[in-house]
Amino acid sequence: MVSKIGKHDGTRKSKVVSSTGDTIMFRLPHYTELKADGIYRYRRRVAPKLQEIVGKARLYRNLGKTKADVLNNYSRVHSEIEALLSQAQDTLIQQKETSAKAKEDYAKKSERDKVLHLVQEHYGKEASEMLAVGQVDRNFEGALMGLADELAGDIDETTERMLWSGRVPDEVITLSSVFDAYYDYKKTDRPKDNKRLHNRLMANKRNLITSWGSVKVEKMPVEQLTRKDANAFRDFLLLSTKPSSVSRNISLVSATINWYSKENGLDLVSPFNGIIIKDAGHTKNDRLPLTVDEIRQVSDVIRDKKAWPMWVMMRDTGMRTAEVSGLLVGDVSLQDRTVAIQPNRIRDLKTAGSQRTIPLSDELIELLQPHRQNKDDADALFSAYGTPTGADALSASLRNYLRTVIKEKRKVPYSLRHSMKDALRNVGADGDVIDAILGHTGKTVGSRYGSGYNIAVLREVLNKVWQ
Repeated sequence: MVSKIGKHDGTRKSKVVSSTGDTIMFRLPHYTELKADGIYRYRRRVAPKLQEIVGKARLYRNLGKTKADVLNNYSRVHSEIEALLSQAQDTLIQQKETSAKAKEDYAKKSERDKVLHLVQEHYGKEASEMLAVGQVDRNFEGALMGLADELAGDIDETTERMLWSGRVPDEVITLSSVFDAYYDYKKTDRPKDNKRLHNRLMANKRNLITSWGSVKVEKMPVEQLTRKDANAFRDFLLLSTKPSSVSRNISLVSATINWYSKENGLDLVSPFNGIIIKDAGHTKNDRLPLTVDEIRQVSDVIRDKKAWPMWVMMRDTGMRTAEVSGLLVGDVSLQDRTVAIQPNRIRDLKTAGSQRTIPLSDELIELLQPHRQNKDDADALFSAYGTPTGADALSASLRNYLRTVIKEKRKVPYSLRHSMKDALRNVGADGDVIDAILGHTGKTVGSRYGSGYNIAVLREVLNKVWQ
């Protein structure tokens, strides 16, 4: 016979009378109770804040008729309930975060967008679109008035008045919204590229706000921006930034505005077009080529290191760091002794002219053999660097080796491209051949016609360099 005799810290003590007449005491686990019908039950109260998610105020589970049943079932039941409540807690946190983000996003909206958002939320997307284009009949106008009354006190007075009027102001396209639209258009399935573009756009937006104030960037129509505004931004950047970097930033802002104008068929010319930035052009001293002796010195440092094949490839072909690190096994043809430089899953190319096929030296063919073994064509040729961030890692590694023997800061791994260009000039290669090898876009219309140079022609030129 079993009977309840009291509670203690969420447990109950039960008295069990054995067949010999002895009384045995045992403490029931937390959240366990003995029902009148002799069934032990797990009973757990749900916190008020979780009740809507769980759907109940209390949770019950039968544990059995004997102490042995309780001991056998309690752990499983308790774990099940704990998991259920933990999941409900996570859901609550997620809901709060989503709600906070929604409120934050709503607060950032223009008054026009706030009204359209509320109408879509209560009456649907079609109703919001009708209000946006001014298609409001008497019935719809009454519904908007009713919504204004319903939300009175929870929305600001300006939003309430717009709902009552049944009209919203025309959409204002600001420079800030143009930036957002440009990012949505340009982003790809490459997170690293997206992050780089987003960071550049946001950095320019912050600098524009600092230079002009937030009203011109976030409130004023973009078509009202003037050349005077553009010059003011240029002068602001020049206070702390190199002219070449100022030029790149202003080119991005201008490209953003020009894209938006073209995309929407607007007669809008960016006030940043053709802006004059003194000393912004690249000079021949921005990056200095490595001499033959310097290349030998660095080669002696890198030889037998993991980066050695990539250094040789850059040395013998003039390829960019990202072009080398992002190669796939299938890009290399041992039969033709060539490498195809083309967009792939690891990286895009800098320009359309960067896509090319160029010969490989005998030394390179030998070095690349081990990196192709036991791999499929779609695998990265250089496993350690064949990732979206591999180019940065390779560049840093090569730079560290180079700096052990060369202290001149204008000489970097990229200088190998300049060295190759000089070497090609010195063996008498014409400009179009040099562009074909280095992946530069031809400067003349004629250079863009045809399928390019035969590999045999390019090999003949490069053989003179390799010798």
